[in-house]
Amino acid sequence: MSVHTLIREGRKRLAMSEQQFADAVGVSRGAVQQWERPGGTAPKRSNQRRVAELLGISVAELVSGGSNVSPGFDVRAEVPLISDVQAGNYTVIDNFKPKGGLEMVPVTVAIKRHTFALRVQGDSMVGESLDSFPEGSLLIVEPDMEAMPGDYVIALNSYNETTFKQLIKDGGEFYLKPLNVRYPIKPLGDAEIIGVVREFTKKFR
Repeated sequence: MSVHTLIREGRKRLAMSEQQFADAVGVSRGAVQQWERPGGTAPKRSNQRRVAELLGISVAELVSGGSNVSPGFDVRAEVPLISDVQAGNYTVIDNFKPKGGLEMVPVTVAIKRHTFALRVQGDSMVGESLDSFPEGSLLIVEPDMEAMPGDYVIALNSYNETTFKQLIKDGGEFYLKPLNVRYPIKPLGDAEIIGVVREFTKKFR
């Protein structure tokens, strides 16, 4: 699906006229006609976020021409699966540009520029509660989100090593808590939180 078809079909799905859609974005009707015409222009960067919000998709999906949007706009994007080493330098991931050589993982949450996937290693996050993350599970991580107590996060220590834990707060101090009771809770200390886990899946094949 091209970006032009994506916008045209999305506008019709919303039962909006060209003028109504233009008013909602804050552009002229002619601009919307250009966006919907095959071979026409695409929305400028300053308009992309509002267009995406109206269509119920992410900016990355809009920019990519909706290649990750299934019929009916059941939002489903893809993000790159990266290594622990890359996670320590996550800003190299740019979902607005082609990502050659990286395995892609489907997600159902809206993605941003630096969203990435990471594979769980070890059993420190295997718990007895409903939340349990066995080794091999895939995490969808959002760096551009403020971590709150209770969130599952990816943290980076002073040795540039990543760890997956739950962020908790006790007595005004932050801690990284494993779900497996065999592992100790450790202070966040100088570690830097580099992403909040948004989604979790298990891929068998």
